[in-house]
Amino acid sequence: MEEEEEGEFSLKSSASSNTHGVQPLGNLFFSTSSVNSRNTGLRNGSYGGCFKVRDFFSDYLFQSWLCANLEMKPEWLERDNIVRKKGMSVEEFVLNFEELNKPVLLEGCLDNWDALEKWDREYLVKVCDDVRFAVGPVEMKLEDYFRYSDLVREERPLYLFDPKFAEKVPKLGMEYEVPMYFQEDLFSVLGNERPDYRWVIIGPAGSGSSFHIDPNSTSAWNAIIKGSKKWVLFPPDVVPPGVHPSPDGSEVACPVSIIEWFMNFYGATKNWKKRPIECICKAGEVIFVPNGWWHLVINLEESIAITQNYVSRRNLLNVLDFLKRPNASTLVSGTRDRVNLHDKFRSAIESSFPGDIDRLEKSSRGKKRL
Repeated sequence: MEEEEEGEFSLKSSASSNTHGVQPLGNLFFSTSSVNSRNTGLRNGSYGGCFKVRDFFSDYLFQSWLCANLEMKPEWLERDNIVRKKGMSVEEFVLNFEELNKPVLLEGCLDNWDALEKWDREYLVKVCDDVRFAVGPVEMKLEDYFRYSDLVREERPLYLFDPKFAEKVPKLGMEYEVPMYFQEDLFSVLGNERPDYRWVIIGPAGSGSSFHIDPNSTSAWNAIIKGSKKWVLFPPDVVPPGVHPSPDGSEVACPVSIIEWFMNFYGATKNWKKRPIECICKAGEVIFVPNGWWHLVINLEESIAITQNYVSRRNLLNVLDFLKRPNASTLVSGTRDRVNLHDKFRSAIESSFPGDIDRLEKSSRGKKRL
């Protein structure tokens, strides 16, 4: 089927009219949360009214099919305003980005990764063999997941996102290393009790993560091994349009799919004074995501990535404050013992780095007085 034009949008050449407009919602299909919301009317007006799909009338079902079959518009991809750096020193990174809590895209710091050369489908399937990885609410062998991703035509494809990949397949953990900018990892003082912190991420074009803030007030880095990803980031004080966090931050209501957010809300950001930071991150590149930043990510092609969340001294006090919030048992994630994580972490830091917390608190009070 040739590419069809519908209003201002282009349908994928693989779009089928035989689905009756009914599409499973990928990870959302299995979710017990009801915070994601469907906007039943497309805001650009191109699809107002009722739609006939095989004698069935439903804007809701049609939009699900439409979101599953739309191409990303060129104007959604053209903005690239992130700072890019290559060969930067650790000191410059800390001073100009980590201290300022500012995103940056880093080039050339994965050149010595074996994963960058080896990690393709054939290699991963062979090395991982019958090991099962977390894919939404289920576990699948890589061979089965790749078979699924080749056939999937869903609004929100299942995303392989596994926090135990290096324990399941130690060889994978040895074929990458933490870039020099992120070597300080204070949660490591907790040993086996540390919260989940590293993931292998694999997904087809159209898969990704809708707007969220990373867990436990940590910062993160995300390294692309294969493929490419579109990123949209908003600073902590700017809630993205169409996103509605609960007062305590425990839940976030947002459009059902990433494509739906682009269709209905992306255009509004062009008139904002605080416009988002955007980029396309490609294989061999790493993006630094500071703590508290809202971010959305969509794969533009089949992609393989490694991401890690971490705590450094520049962010230690923020993390400790987050872990001792009254509703910490609801907010803290990645660990079984949510209630006592603050006390365990603070005690371990004080034991491993005596006096550091006091010095950081004193410095913070001094900055606030300036």
